[in-house]
Order: sequence, then C-alpha cells, then structure tokens
Amino acid sequence: MPSRVLVVDDSPTIRKVVGGILARAGFEVGMAGDGAQALMALKREKYDLALVDFVMPKLNGFELCRKLRDDDDLKSLPVILMSVKADKIRENFLRQTGAIDAITKPFDPRALVMTVEEALKKVGEGKSLRQEQKDSVPPPSDNLPPESTLVESGMPPSSLRAVPDAFVTRLADAIARVAGDDGDPGAMLAKVRRTLGEDGLATLYADLVGPSAKAVMSGDLGAIPLAEVLQLLQLQRQSGVLTIYNSSIEVQISMRDGLVDLATSRGAADEFRLGRYVVEAGFLDRKRLDEFLDVERQRPKRRLLGDALVAENVLTREQLTRALSRQTSELIYDVLRWTYGRFLFDHKATKAEAAEAQLGLPVASIVMEGFRRVDEWRLMEGTLGDFDAVFFRDATALEALGTARLSREERMVLEAIDGERSVREIVGAVLMGSFDVCKILYQLAQSRLVRRRAD
Repeated sequence: MPSRVLVVDDSPTIRKVVGGILARAGFEVGMAGDGAQALMALKREKYDLALVDFVMPKLNGFELCRKLRDDDDLKSLPVILMSVKADKIRENFLRQTGAIDAITKPFDPRALVMTVEEALKKVGEGKSLRQEQKDSVPPPSDNLPPESTLVESGMPPSSLRAVPDAFVTRLADAIARVAGDDGDPGAMLAKVRRTLGEDGLATLYADLVGPSAKAVMSGDLGAIPLAEVLQLLQLQRQSGVLTIYNSSIEVQISMRDGLVDLATSRGAADEFRLGRYVVEAGFLDRKRLDEFLDVERQRPKRRLLGDALVAENVLTREQLTRALSRQTSELIYDVLRWTYGRFLFDHKATKAEAAEAQLGLPVASIVMEGFRRVDEWRLMEGTLGDFDAVFFRDATALEALGTARLSREERMVLEAIDGERSVREIVGAVLMGSFDVCKILYQLAQSRLVRRRAD
C-alpha cells in the first residue's frame, strides 16, 4: 500500500505542485486549504504524514500542530512544516511544534520526495521527534516567528490590474486618429486611463492581448506570486513565453522544457541593460562599449547589442552567454519582488533571440536566490529607507578606519556618496545593480563609515 500524505497549504498552486510531485513519486495524496480543513480531513481519513504550510488563514502551522497533539487519535501523526524561513529557524520549528522535519520553500522536487521518505522512515524506526519532544509547547499564534513576505519593488502602489503604458498609448493614439484629434498625445493617454480606469483597461487588455496570444494561464501577481508560477512551469516542463507586466514595466521570460532560456524587458531601469553586465564581467570597458554603441547607432539596420558584439568579434559567444545569464537572472530576481502586476503564459509563443541563446537556467536556483535577496532587501530597508534617501561620508570614521581593506566596488560606492546624491543617483553613478549598491551601502552604514542624512 502506498503511503498517504496530506498536503496542507492555502495556495492552490502550491497544493497542485506539491501534490503532483508526490503522486509521481508513488504517494497517495490528499489536499487541504488550511488548518481547519486539514483537521477535518485527518479525522475523516487515515494519513501517514501531513505536509503543512507554516502561514495559513484560520489555523496556521503552529496552531494545527497544537491541535494534533491535543487529539489522542492524531498526536502521533508525523508532520513536516513548509516555510521560506525553515532553514533559518529549523530547530525552533522542530522543538516548538514536535514536527518531524521542516523544508524550505521553494524546494527542489527531489529534495521534497527525499524529505518525505526520510520522515516516514524515521517513523517506521520509532524515531518520531513528536514522541521525543512531547513536553514542548508551541507558542501562541501572535508570537509566531516572522515569515518572509515580498517587499515592495520600489515602484509606486498601483492597481493589481495594472496595464502597460505601451498598450494604453497605442489605444489612445488609435482613438485620437479615429476622432480626428491632433492634440497632445500625453493628454489623450491620461484621459483614456482616467475614463476607463485600471479595471476597465485590464479587462480590455485581457480580451485583446490574452486571446491573441493564446494564453493558457494568466492571473494577478497579488494573488499568485511569480515564484509559484515559475515553479509550476518548471514542474510541468512547459515551453513558451511568460509575460509579467505592471503599469510601467514588461518582462518576458522564455521557457524551454521548464528551463529559462532568456528574459527580456521593456521599460526596465538602465541597470538591466546588457552593456552593464558586459562591463561588469570585465569583457569590455565602459569607454570601449560607448564607442561601439556610437558606431552601431549609425547603422541603417540596428542589431541586438549581443549579436553585434559577437559579429564584430568584440565578444566571444561564451562571453555573451555569461552576460545574458546574469542579465536574465537579475531581471527575474527583480520581478520576484513585485507585489502587484499581472502575468500570462503563451505555450505556443517563441522568441528568436531566446532560441539562439538557449541559456537553460534552472528555475529552482533562480527562485531561491531571488527569495534570499528579498530577505536581504527587508533587512536593508530599515537602514537605507527608500531610493530617495541621501547619505554622507563620516570623515572622522573614515580617518580612523581607513579604506585600504575595502574592495574596488565598495570604494566606488563610497566615492559616489557626496551628501547630495540619492540612493537612486548613486546606483546610476557607479553603473552597478541596485541590489549590489544597496548591499554595499548598508554595510558601509553598519560600519559607521556613512550616515543617512536626516530629512
């Protein structure tokens, strides 16, 4: 008889992904959307193990464990907790809940199966932590360890159904031509947004763009985070183009058999241009790149920068692949921070540049690094404030500690801090990514070498 596992998570996508992984591994799987549903299912049917999300409505992971331990019929049921913080508070999880193990989201399918199999093996050998730690008591729900949430992406709050300006601009232009209005295009754009509203525009956009793209999956990033979408596409080994957009930025991720081949963008900040990664890797200096771009702009038929650099023997194909891999990863890291916007996946779409690049980047590693950065952003926000904050150098601290031990990048950021530039302007001045600059700025602030100017 196959072992029976109950998957408890308030996200339908996570339930589907985890359930699919376990079913393919030979387990019999049940589903519950929260702790209350899980209790009902466990009282109704017999399960060998419960895989429980840490943060859920109605009854969270801690509270569910407490209920199980108070129930004579269920107190010996082994539980594995799932959380984006499991690696950092693992022992706390196990001690306070009596859970047999904890696994960190997002997880690799093989790691998930191995964790479940190992837990069942422990139970079979009589090594359940639930029995060994029967005196531990879970904390009340208002004292739960902090669960990671996505931070704001630095963009202004907006409707969850935001529509790209490019679409609205073309719509406004079409309306103006039909109406014979030769007025200010910007005024027409504002009027269209004001008249239709974001909800009306989103509906129109979905009706016109969605069907034409033959999207097989679309939704709201506020309801289904991008990480879950990417993991589902990886799990199902999907090929196609995933488009993520808000009111100002559009990112397209080309997938092949569940791997990421390329990410491209429209409206993204200059730090995400390919040239930055070419210079950053040391393949070309800034002056040489600017000279190359000046010549390329004079050509009657423009080429993609990467293709042009390879065609002119300025870069090797291997160097271009490395730069594109970094650019693609950085774009996805940034989009993983979005808390609003929409997505659609077209399983029939292809992009010629992605077919040529074929980076084949694994989703799991990108998502996990993205979440690590989200945690770091949250840590840095308290010290750095927002991108408009201004820092100045502490001359006394610099004289006492010196700068000899600083890296080249740290010295670049330090030199860009003049008491007038905002964080956003410092990022532009040093030609580095905002995450890297903010991390260095945070470290300098923690060392008291720089200080934030009071408003």
